[in-house]
Amino acid sequence: NNDFIRTNARGNYPPYGRDFKHGIPTGRISNGKLMSDYFVKGLGIKELLPPYLHPKLQPHDLLTGVCFGSAGTGLDNLTSQILNVIPVWKQIENFKDYRKKIRGLVGKEQATTILNEAILFFVIGSNDFIVNYFQYPTRPDQFTVPEYTHILLDIYKGYIKELHKVGASRIALINVPPLGCLLSERTEGFNKSNGACAEDRNEAAVGFNTGLNSMVHGLKSALPGLRIVTLDYNGLISDIIENPSKYGMEVIAESCCRTGNYTLASLCNMFTPFTVMLRNISSLI
Repeated sequence: NNDFIRTNARGNYPPYGRDFKHGIPTGRISNGKLMSDYFVKGLGIKELLPPYLHPKLQPHDLLTGVCFGSAGTGLDNLTSQILNVIPVWKQIENFKDYRKKIRGLVGKEQATTILNEAILFFVIGSNDFIVNYFQYPTRPDQFTVPEYTHILLDIYKGYIKELHKVGASRIALINVPPLGCLLSERTEGFNKSNGACAEDRNEAAVGFNTGLNSMVHGLKSALPGLRIVTLDYNGLISDIIENPSKYGMEVIAESCCRTGNYTLASLCNMFTPFTVMLRNISSLI
């Protein structure tokens, strides 16, 4: 969706998309598919999940699922403002607009069935810490990490309640990974850990995920008919980092796109000096 708004947070240039057919960038900030693409393929629905804002979206795309997400966004509106991406409240407005469109295509009754049977996936929370809280002074000057986490989860809960009101009944929340082990956070010069995982970021992730589990437990009791779960992405990534060979991985602390001493996505492009895209990235996390 970021390809269709005014933002620099894009993946529509090489080396992004290098593992797609012909190596064509698709706007996904990845060498290939995103988590959402694997979900729809695994469910036997389609190969890729298209962005909702794509101007050539077809009726069958709407009826089988679309992506409302925006890379770089967060629960905190300030997070989305930093990179000028789509805030979550606007994504929910787009979902409501989507609801009207499918009603127009198949009628109210069938549209209600589609929404009741649909699974909404949320992958959010990381940017509020790594793009916002740990990079800019505004929120740290106002809140401690636990206070900020509580605010984020209150916002999250409000969004889930709003979606439930308009027909969403199956929701999966992906928890945040070990943030301090992200390469951008481990890079020398960005923290004092000399390439090791940044523990303050990891502690923030644990606190957020603990609160997320409590939030989900409360929502199950408060909203009849809501089927909501958390998926432990943090546990998976942590296990891969600790036991890489079990997953066929070899390298846990190097980027597939090297830009000198830095591993920031924005620097990974053909115009940045020292950018090196590794040929074989299958052994990297």
